[in-house]
Amino acid sequence: MFELDIEMLKEQGLQLVDTAKKTAQDLADKGKNQLDLMNQQARLSRAQRQLGALVYSLHKAGEENQPLVDKYIEAVAEVEKAIEEIKANMSPEEYMAAEADAAAEDPMEEPAEEEEEIEEEPVQLRGETKICPVCKAEVDGDALFCNHCGAQL
Repeated sequence: MFELDIEMLKEQGLQLVDTAKKTAQDLADKGKNQLDLMNQQARLSRAQRQLGALVYSLHKAGEENQPLVDKYIEAVAEVEKAIEEIKANMSPEEYMAAEADAAAEDPMEEPAEEEEEIEEEPVQLRGETKICPVCKAEVDGDALFCNHCGAQL
């Protein structure tokens, strides 16, 4: 009888370990999905800002560079597609939790601070440049494409 109790306790212990392992893996997967989603949303925001800055600078200079604008639009579309794929792999509960986390990080009082950050960012980036490997032109440090030749950076 004592051996039967030990075997039963051993089996229950193994079941508890398996349950804990599965729960930990589920939490890790959910966290990874949410982190991937947040990273892609940040990439989307940056790509959209760059597209807007490009269109504005071209308009201000009275120039047109539709192939370059199209490349930026394609880059935005690729990030949007990646976001949709991540969302498709999330359970409805995960997605709702991610949306709730995003809403909690952006309360009504913060838009003014967020706008200040957006205004400050281009000033910081103006000093950071890189050289296009194709045409050797100097471009912004966070540009996705060269604004002179259109090469992907």
